[in-house]
Amino acid sequence: MLTYLHYEIVNLIIKTANFANLLKNQLMKKSILAFLMLIISLSTFSQESHGQFSLEGSYGLSIASTPNLTDTKYFNIGGRYMFNEFWGIKAFYSQDKFRTDATPATGVDYKIISAQAVYNVGRALSLPRYTGGFVNVLAHAGLGYTYAKSNIFPNDDNIGNVTIGITPQIYIIKNLTLHTDLSYTLNIKQHYRMDGYPHDMVDRSNFFTGGILNASIGLTLYLGKHGSDNDWR
Repeated sequence: MLTYLHYEIVNLIIKTANFANLLKNQLMKKSILAFLMLIISLSTFSQESHGQFSLEGSYGLSIASTPNLTDTKYFNIGGRYMFNEFWGIKAFYSQDKFRTDATPATGVDYKIISAQAVYNVGRALSLPRYTGGFVNVLAHAGLGYTYAKSNIFPNDDNIGNVTIGITPQIYIIKNLTLHTDLSYTLNIKQHYRMDGYPHDMVDRSNFFTGGILNASIGLTLYLGKHGSDNDWR
C-alpha cells in the first residue's frame, strides 16, 4: 500500500509536470495518477523483496497505414517489475505524433497509458547463456487507454487499446541495458484517422478499429539491491 508520502510525491509530479493541456481531460489525468502510483509501488516493493525493478525510456517512430505522413515521432517511459526470472509486469506512458505533408500539416496526437504482463523469452530459451550474457529478449502484452486529439477538430477521442510487443536487450553493465522494442497497439473504437480527420465526416459517432506499429530504441536502468539479476542471471 502506498504511504501518505508516496501519494504526496505523485500529486507533486502531477502539479509540476508540463501536462497542462493534457490534464484538462479528467480520464487521462486519473490514468496518469494511477500510472505514477503503480510505478512508485513497484519501486517500493522491489526494495523489500527478491524481485527486480527497472525504469525504461525509448524514442522512435510510429508506423500507420495512412498515406502522406511525414512526421511520426514516438517516445515512451515506464517501469517494470519482474517477480522472478520469467514473469513480470510493466506500466508505461507513451506519445505518438502524426502529421501529413499538407499545408498546413494535419494530424493527430496520441497519449497512451498501458499495463502489461512481461515474459522473459530469452531466459526460457537460455539465450543469455548462449550469447555469453550479452543478449536477451522480453515479450509483453496488455491493455490500456488512449487519449487522441486531432489538431483540426475540437473533440477528444477516448479509446481502449490492446498492445503486444517484443523487446530485444543488449547487456552493458549490471544496472544498465540497451534495448530495442517493436510493439503493435490496437485502438478499439477510434473516431479520428491519423491525418486528423474523422473516420466518417457525416456521422462522427461512427468508429473503426485502428492500429499503430512502434519501433524504438532506449535504455533500461535497474534499481534496487538485486540489479538486473532476474533478466540476465
